[in-house]
Amino acid sequence: MKKNLIVYASRTGNTEKVAIELAKNFERYGWINELKKIPDDYDAKNPDFSFDNYDFVCVGSPVISELPLDQIRTLTYGKPPLKRLDPGPKCGIVFCSYGGIHVGPMEAAPALKLLEVELMHQLYNVIGSLAVPGSMGDFNNPDVYYNDLIDRPNEKDWKDVAAFVDKIMDKLKDYPYYNV
Repeated sequence: MKKNLIVYASRTGNTEKVAIELAKNFERYGWINELKKIPDDYDAKNPDFSFDNYDFVCVGSPVISELPLDQIRTLTYGKPPLKRLDPGPKCGIVFCSYGGIHVGPMEAAPALKLLEVELMHQLYNVIGSLAVPGSMGDFNNPDVYYNDLIDRPNEKDWKDVAAFVDKIMDKLKDYPYYNV
């Protein structure tokens, strides 16, 4: 059985819901999942786990002003060598939850790209990124990009997560490490 780490930060609970949904979908393929929530006060420079102990890694954060939370960036950045990074045989994905009140999904793009770069510092091939809209509490205004945030993420979003994991499993066929 392959072992998957789902490491994430969450403030409103949206990113945590996505992490749990990812775990459920990896379990459909027989994977063992370890969910690791990283609180704001976590000592991200001295983690209590090693990325090296996992076959696959999912890294997630809420989007705050187009960026992931600092503790996730610090955790994934680690201490890369001052040389070109060559990813190893293992793969991972990045994910986020976002409000998208101004320009919708584009608000998540910078956070996802930054998370991809940071996960590469852990020598993982990043083979996918996922952004899921989430509620911002009672904020519901028809003048914003997403005027239906109160009920997000919802069942349609969970179907999108399932389809995303299906695509990731298909991509793993290109990586001998996984013998899929």
